[in-house]
Order: sequence, then structure tokens, then C-alpha cells
Amino acid sequence: MSVLSKICVSLMALAFLAGCDSGGGGSKDGNNNTNGKPSVKNRINWSSIPSKYNPSIEDVEFRVDGYEKINVNVFGFDDDVEVVYSKDLPADSGFLRIYRVWAKSASWGSVNERPNGTTLDLIGNGSYSCSIATSNREIVQLEGGCYVRIQVFMPAGAEIEVYNVNKLMTKRFFAIKTDVMLEQLDRASRDEDKFAVIETYLASYRGLKKKPEMQAVQLGDVVSEFPFSEGKFKALRLLHATVVDRENLSKMIEDRFSYFDRAEARRIVGI
Repeated sequence: MSVLSKICVSLMALAFLAGCDSGGGGSKDGNNNTNGKPSVKNRINWSSIPSKYNPSIEDVEFRVDGYEKINVNVFGFDDDVEVVYSKDLPADSGFLRIYRVWAKSASWGSVNERPNGTTLDLIGNGSYSCSIATSNREIVQLEGGCYVRIQVFMPAGAEIEVYNVNKLMTKRFFAIKTDVMLEQLDRASRDEDKFAVIETYLASYRGLKKKPEMQAVQLGDVVSEFPFSEGKFKALRLLHATVVDRENLSKMIEDRFSYFDRAEARRIVGI
């Protein structure tokens, strides 16, 4: 019997259930997430969907061995996504369970794997056309094919971070690397978004009771992301304690701060 058959013997039965719990404690039609992470935005009562909307379920298998992070982005769907841990899954296997409905016609596209180092991206490709309206967890209007729920099944005890549309859905198991933070900072456009990147970077270490380590030149790259003195000083206050080569802070300040801001920058870092 296959892995998926062991977890849920009949997909027909699942047409009347929110999902199956294979020892992983997955939720049914409730609004709770199995990990206490981002809550469901728009949960549809799967068991009450009428047959005219053609409810069906698709499973997409993938391997998890060698990965630290799985990033799911199935056409940007984020209304109802949860992670379910299953004792019946082998340690190297996982799968997406996609709940679908359609009326008149359907275009689903496909979900493809894109390995990227220690990250596995599960990305929607092709054409996906969905128009749906809901009220009180019921479908009131539907045209095209729509996803209404995605469950990410992972082996019990897997220390792999799962993200949906770049939002962390599980516990954090790995601190954000400094070079990754710098890349994220470069992609952020507004100052508030950049500071959110910095706060997330620092929080990833606090959660693991670790301390980040940054080179002075990297701190210089951070402060240069901010066009005005206020932003530069704030970034300096947040990050200067992480610098391991503090003997190079003076040169960094000379290079990255204006003449009029250097005294305040030196005061902040204590030199």
C-alpha cells in the first residue's frame, strides 16, 4: 500500500471531510492552524460543499530530505493553508493536499518542484482562473476552478521550516543567515519594510537563543540602504552589537556616514 493510501485509504471519503488526521493532529473544519502560526483567513466548510461545485482533492508528493526550508506558492493562494504532521509519512517524504472546486470550466495549472540549495520551492505554473464569493464559510458564487484549502503534510518531527507565500507556517528551526538578510534588505523598498527584515533577522536568533555575527562591512551595507540619517542611526543601534570585528567600525563609519553624522554614529557604537 502506498504512503498516501496508508494515510487516507479513500479520497472519496475526503470529499466529505476537511482532511484526514494520520496521527498528526490536523484540524478539520475549524479555524485553528496546527502550529499556532498564521491563522486561516477564509475557511470554507468543506463538508457542506454541494456536488454542483465538483469538490475534489489532489495530492502532490515531494521529498524533504536535505532541505531546511520548503516554500509553497501555489498561485499566491493563502486563504486557508496549514501544515499537518503525520506519523505515517516516511522521514524523507511529504505532500501537498489541494482541495479544489469548479463550475462551468476549470484551469488548474500545475505544481512544480524547484530545488534551490537547501530550499525546496513548490510553485504553481500554468493557467489558473478562479472567481469565487463566500459567505459564512459557504460558497455563494463560483466560476472557474478554485483552490479552497491547501494542507502541507510533513513527517512527524521534521525540523524543516515551511512557508506559504513567504510567511512562516511552522516553528523556526534555523536562524536567518546574514547574507540572506542582506539580500532581503536589498529587495525591500520602503524603510519600514527594511526594518521589518532586520527585526525578523534578529528575532530568528533570539528564538533559538543564539547571537548573530556580522562583519563591519556588512553593517555598512545595511546602513547604506537608508537614505536619511534617522534610518541609518536606527539600523546602527539595532545591529552594531552583532559586529565581531569592532576594530573596523571606525572605518565603516568614515565610509558610510556623512561628516556631520559621524560623531553621533561613533557615540552609538561606543568608540
